[in-house]
Amino acid sequence: MKLFNFFGSKTINNPTEQNDARATELPTIVDRTLFIEDEAPETTNAKPATVSDLKVFLEKNYEWMGFNDGYAQPDADYMNNRISALRAHFRLAIDKSLDTQRIEVSELKLHLIDVEGISPRLEAKLKEKISQLEINVHELDIQKVLSVEDEGYVAPVIHSYRLGFIRGLGNYQQEKLFAGSTGLFNQ
Repeated sequence: MKLFNFFGSKTINNPTEQNDARATELPTIVDRTLFIEDEAPETTNAKPATVSDLKVFLEKNYEWMGFNDGYAQPDADYMNNRISALRAHFRLAIDKSLDTQRIEVSELKLHLIDVEGISPRLEAKLKEKISQLEINVHELDIQKVLSVEDEGYVAPVIHSYRLGFIRGLGNYQQEKLFAGSTGLFNQ
């Protein structure tokens, strides 16, 4: 029991003492000269990370697109035209990526000239970044050449579109055969 009394002994039992304790606690007002700025901080909107056109192109669901096209337009010429358009969009996305990376390489080379002799460590970092970007530019050039023969990065896009188109065409034919065999839609 003494243990409970020990913890409970710090409470104020007299209600007048409680009111006096509350009355003496006045809010503390901070002097304005303590702060450098009077205004609330401004919220800065962080720029969203830019996603490359190539990444957006490669992440689309081309099998579903091919399925819809095969069902809606069951024509081999239409499929070939769409595949040619996909190749063209791929090359355009690669060209945009190449342009941005080449611009970045040139900016880094100019920055390397500016910091030359100041910090060997910074120079090494810039040279490494430039070499990585040049490797990426070379890889994208190779992918652009390979896209002519539906190889490289564009190969899964073309194959999945073609597979989806064939599946959509199969569904279209199956429904047409079923509808024709029932005689419901014959005139």
